[in-house]
Amino acid sequence: MGTDLRGRARRWATAALAGAGLVAAGLLVAPAPAADAAITGDVQFTGHGWGHGRGLGQWGAYGYATQHGWPYTQILSHYYGGTTQSGQANGVITVQLMDQEGDDLVVTSGRDFTVGGIPVSAGSAARVRAQADGSFVLSTSYGCASPAVWTTTIPHSRVVSSVEPGNDLRAMLSLCTPAGTKQYRGELSVLWATNAQHTVNSIWMEDYLRGVVPRESPASWGDAAGGKGLEALKAQSVAARSYAWAEGRSTWAKTCDTTSCQVYLGAGTNYNTLEDRRTDAAIAATAGVVLRNGAGSIVRAEFSSSTGGWTAGGVFPAIRDDGDVASPHHNWAQAVPATTIADAFGVGTLTDIRVSARNGLGADGGRVTQVQIIGTAKTVTATGATVRTKLGLKSDWFTITGVAAPVPVPVQPVVYRGSGNVVGASAQEVLFGQPGDVPVSCDWDGDGVDTLGIFRTGVFHITNAAGSGRAEATFGFGQAGDQPVCGDWDGNGTDTVGVYRSGLVFLRNSNTTGVADGSFWFGERGDVLVVGNWDGDPFDTVGVWRRGTYYLANSNLRPVADAVVPYGAATDQPTVGDWDADGTDTIGVYRTDAFYLRNSNRVGAADAVVPFGAVGDRPLPGRWTARAGDVVGVARAY
Repeated sequence: MGTDLRGRARRWATAALAGAGLVAAGLLVAPAPAADAAITGDVQFTGHGWGHGRGLGQWGAYGYATQHGWPYTQILSHYYGGTTQSGQANGVITVQLMDQEGDDLVVTSGRDFTVGGIPVSAGSAARVRAQADGSFVLSTSYGCASPAVWTTTIPHSRVVSSVEPGNDLRAMLSLCTPAGTKQYRGELSVLWATNAQHTVNSIWMEDYLRGVVPRESPASWGDAAGGKGLEALKAQSVAARSYAWAEGRSTWAKTCDTTSCQVYLGAGTNYNTLEDRRTDAAIAATAGVVLRNGAGSIVRAEFSSSTGGWTAGGVFPAIRDDGDVASPHHNWAQAVPATTIADAFGVGTLTDIRVSARNGLGADGGRVTQVQIIGTAKTVTATGATVRTKLGLKSDWFTITGVAAPVPVPVQPVVYRGSGNVVGASAQEVLFGQPGDVPVSCDWDGDGVDTLGIFRTGVFHITNAAGSGRAEATFGFGQAGDQPVCGDWDGNGTDTVGVYRSGLVFLRNSNTTGVADGSFWFGERGDVLVVGNWDGDPFDTVGVWRRGTYYLANSNLRPVADAVVPYGAATDQPTVGDWDADGTDTIGVYRTDAFYLRNSNRVGAADAVVPFGAVGDRPLPGRWTARAGDVVGVARAY
């Protein structure tokens, strides 16, 4: 298996082993920083409501309808202060189908249909692809999973049924997906915009609502309290209609089909209906009714599951919501691990979390507007809404009721960079990251000097400042448990990241979040990936260390072992670098508290033995000075 990447030499870092050790002879180190207090275990939260709490509370509407006998008009006036209810003619709304992003549109139907004006027989399937130049390509086949039998260009991408299907799902247009089919009313089409293909369902508003309302509120509410619950579904219908008309997602789609807009799944899945007689009745009873503001514009009528007893305010005034007592989410409790909180806000190890401001509406002082998250690395101030989102809480109306007892925090991890590959080398200390991180060293900006980075659960944090432990760039690549590496894969003089996962290499040509620019198999599960310029060309390539033997490849396009070099013992840690500054990387091992370095990639004794570091350290060499070779270094307490 191959890849389109190759690489030039700069530094790398192994992702092997961990621990903290004692000071070894020849390594000058500063005392370890004092330990702080940490929160361990779970942090306990109690709270009220579910969702953002703005506008209509769905459970509150249900409570007002079933327990107070309110009609939908009164429910809407209560939640949407400053609005009036008026009519809006039915019309076509365009819905972006988010699961289809970037994919061809593949459609079938139990009745004849047309694509771009070309007839397609019932039971056949049509694949439509939009081109960047604005043209469209149609391919037809005998079914969703069948190969194409005919291909042509078409003037437009509209997919239209030959009949008005009514409620017959098999007469509707069916979107072919890996999980089966999805039935849609109206038309389907594709277009090219923002460098990608998009799929749009064009549908009459009142038909669209038949796929929305039962997704947003339980249709069974319509039977509750002798049918009084239908008023809550009517209120939901008006809110959903108003929200959709007020949307303006793009020039080609007014709304979308996910929680980013409103949940809409069409009319059926695998010919099983997703619509319901009770929500259909609520939509029909409120046909065309929308909410307007004082200027006459239709309002974006937000709603959420449960307000907890007070709405959050915003566009609509905050009001007391006595109907919410019907909600199973009116009161809730949730435990969140301290480590989850610390990772979510990047504060190091959590030492405290406290609410510092509320909106004053309701129990416990109301919704949280400000929280302080305090850790060993920094203190972060966040809104209650941000805390709710990052920690997966039900709402931003919460109280922190308890934390576990503090315990000592592990010492701050540190990298020691050597002054040279000689006995008695001094060390420069650089504090960076936290326990559990994996340190790396590379030339991130092409200035000829290696600087540090850390890999933390799928995220790289790197700096371009020599001797700095403060990240200047953060980006996601890989996942927790991967082994991080870095090198100059494309020969442009700048190192970029990669990860190694159970024998599979993923390489990226820029230090930004994104997918791998190349991937290939090399080695096997349990190997340690190494990176270097083994043959002096402009590219870094990979190798693996396996229990005392190096397997080195001279090309990432043809990843096979060009050299197999036994060196060291199975219990050693591998390390590579340009030890003699000749432009070629060679092998070495780190054993206990010393480096054993070779100046060629051949079997033989060490050309240099450099005592440096301590038991439990991991090797982390780098080109610490411009126009020099690689020099020893170690990472401690990661």
